Amino acid sequence: MSEQVDAARVKELARAMGADKVGITTPEGFHLPEWTRAVIVLAQATLDEAWDYELRMVYDGRYFWSKPIYERLTAIAARLALALEQAGFRSEPLTFDDSISLIDLRVAAVRAGLGVRGLNGLVLTREYGPRVRFGAVYTAADLAPDAPLAEYYCTSCTICWGACPDRALGPNGCERSRCRAEFAPTPEMAHLQEREQKHPSPATRLQCIRCITSCPIGKKVGRPYVPGLE
Repeated sequence: MSEQVDAARVKELARAMGADKVGITTPEGFHLPEWTRAVIVLAQATLDEAWDYELRMVYDGRYFWSKPIYERLTAIAARLALALEQAGFRSEPLTFDDSISLIDLRVAAVRAGLGVRGLNGLVLTREYGPRVRFGAVYTAADLAPDAPLAEYYCTSCTICWGACPDRALGPNGCERSRCRAEFAPTPEMAHLQEREQKHPSPATRLQCIRCITSCPIGKKVGRPYVPGLE
C-alpha cells in the first residue's frame, strides 16, 4: 500500500483483493481493542450454493469445521490487514470463530451502508439481496465511516416467511431455536438437519438457505460460469 491511507484507497484495495462490496464503520458498540479506530466491512456475493457448503470432519481426536465463503473472506481480510500493518497501522482480520464475540457483522454491514436489515433477519444488499456474506478488518487507521442507507428497499413481501420450512420467520423476527440452519441446535434439530439437508459428500452439508434463495431482491443477478462447463 502507498503511504496514502484513507477510506477511498482502502476500499479500492479491498475490491482489488476480491471483495465485492466494502464499507467502513466505527468500532462503537463492538467488543474490540481500545486501539481500534475503524471497522472495514467486506462483502462477498454468494451466487452459488457451493460457497455455503459446510465441511465437518473428525479424525485423530480433532474436529474440523469450515465453509468456503468464510475461508475466502478471512483470506481477503488477512491480506488487507497485512497491507495496513505495512503502512504503519495496527490491524487485525476478523475470523469467523471470533465474529460472534467481537463484531456483529449484520449490524456492522448495515452501519457501513452495505445494505438494510430485511424481514428475514439478514442484510439485503441492493445488488445481491441476501446472497452475500461478510467479513471484517479492525484497524488503528482513522478512516472516514460510511453512513447507513437512507432507503429501505425490503418490500414487505414476506416471501421469505412462507419459504421457511420450519416457520422460524415472522413478525417478531427469526426464532433461532426453530431455524434448521442453527449452529447450536437442540438434539431434535440436529437430527432434522442431518435428515433433511443436502449432503454433497459424507463430510459436507448445505445448511438451509431458503430465506436467502427465495428473496426477490437481487434474484436476477446472473451466475458466473466457467466456459465449457455450463
